[in-house]
Amino acid sequence: MYQYNLGLYFLDTLKVNSEQLALVYENYSLSYSELGNYVDSLSSMLLESKCERGDVIAIANTKQPLSYALMLASLRLGITYVNIDIDSPVSRVNKILEVSKPLLFFYDDKDYINIANEIGKVSSQKTQLLDEKYLNKASLKELKEQKKRTKLVDGDTIAYIMFTSGSTGSPKGVAVTHQNVIHFIAWGRNFFKISSKDNFANVSPMYFDNSVFDFYVGLFSGASLTPIFQSILTDPYSIANYVEKLKCTIWFSVPSLLIYLDSMKAIVPEQLNNLRLIIFGGEGYPKTELIKLYDKLKEQVVFVNVYGPTECTCICSAHIITDNDFLDLDGIPMLGNLNQNFDYKILNSDGKISEKGELCLIGPNVSAGYYNEPELTNNTFETLFEKKYYMKRMYHTGDIVKKVDNLLYFVGRKDNQIKHMGYRIELEEIEYALVKLPEVSQAAVIYYRKKIAYGKIAAFVVCPVTTFETKILEQLRVLLPSYMIPQQVIIMDKLTTNANGKVDRKILKNLLIHNSSD
Repeated sequence: MYQYNLGLYFLDTLKVNSEQLALVYENYSLSYSELGNYVDSLSSMLLESKCERGDVIAIANTKQPLSYALMLASLRLGITYVNIDIDSPVSRVNKILEVSKPLLFFYDDKDYINIANEIGKVSSQKTQLLDEKYLNKASLKELKEQKKRTKLVDGDTIAYIMFTSGSTGSPKGVAVTHQNVIHFIAWGRNFFKISSKDNFANVSPMYFDNSVFDFYVGLFSGASLTPIFQSILTDPYSIANYVEKLKCTIWFSVPSLLIYLDSMKAIVPEQLNNLRLIIFGGEGYPKTELIKLYDKLKEQVVFVNVYGPTECTCICSAHIITDNDFLDLDGIPMLGNLNQNFDYKILNSDGKISEKGELCLIGPNVSAGYYNEPELTNNTFETLFEKKYYMKRMYHTGDIVKKVDNLLYFVGRKDNQIKHMGYRIELEEIEYALVKLPEVSQAAVIYYRKKIAYGKIAAFVVCPVTTFETKILEQLRVLLPSYMIPQQVIIMDKLTTNANGKVDRKILKNLLIHNSSD
């Protein structure tokens, strides 16, 4: 049954799947009915705290049951939630709180009480521990009031705010509506053929965009969710065992994690008998690396390359990987076709329609904009007035793509395009050339300058076998013109990643600048 807000949508899910498992942990599980009881109690608590539709709450979410339930409770009442990385520096958390202005700040683990109190002091924010002992069973009167409030939530109400890194150095909060997510769930359920038999490995942290797929497509389809804690992810050899033990059927993560696990020989086919989908996105997966995992698991698992900015509700395209994708090993897999709910324009540097240029996404999955940042919103979102797209929203992604035979291919980022020695260069092109080399499994290329009039190209590479910078540069000269050859190659055991698992280019660049003698 179609519903106009996520609160009503989840109530329908509860009715159909009350006895199905919703959250699966190593030593215990919660049914949808039990999860629903938590949602009832937390909804009453929010009402007692004078939370109104349109208010914001912050959740330092470490994947405890009450945090998931609190997200659902806020959706029920039209309250906007923002998940917080409580391990982030307090200064960054404070910036997020300054922008989102939450009425309440919740944390779900008592071990974080000191950090929560510090955040509260810095931000003058009231903090509250999520604990069953503070919850009461919702009365019939309270449930009636909740139902009344739920019916008042319209589809344009902001469901959640997802913070991403900003080019100015301050995080920016993407405001995603109930209708954005409802469209996304409908597509995800259909494309991935989700059923109540599925169990999502919730790998990504809840403050990272990839978790939107796990939480919404999983729990709003009657499937179960298996939270995978950071402590498990730090031990590569326990991850596959854990996923198999808890009978996960769907895995979604950034490619960096899969590359790392495969390079450590931590992925064994016999340990993944229940897995039917490996979905990857958030960054490019070099085909030279992908084919290693694909050949190992293709008889039992379907691989899907997905693409989508946070500003467009997590995923905009999904391309199923086949043997044809490896007819050549250049670059990364194609994006393919966009989801049915998207239209797009490709604009060149002059703002004209082109076969290659910036991808601009159009349609009902384009978010409302950046929360409390009208100027920033106006810089990257626009309302169209031409007849074909009249009054539709368009988001300028900053991603450079090319269209070949009506299929889209990722080329690079506008902000990763440099001008070096008079040439325009996409840094991704150098990275793709590096991972073609037999010695290199991962690469990140940085452009930097320090006390010099010209910039330098530096490459960070991970090499499973012993090799030397001179050999890498020698092989690279066969693949790239001289002006694209890095001036420096740094060999590492592992590329530095941020909290979301993506390669942290900012840290790599700072490392270069700090150590540079120029």
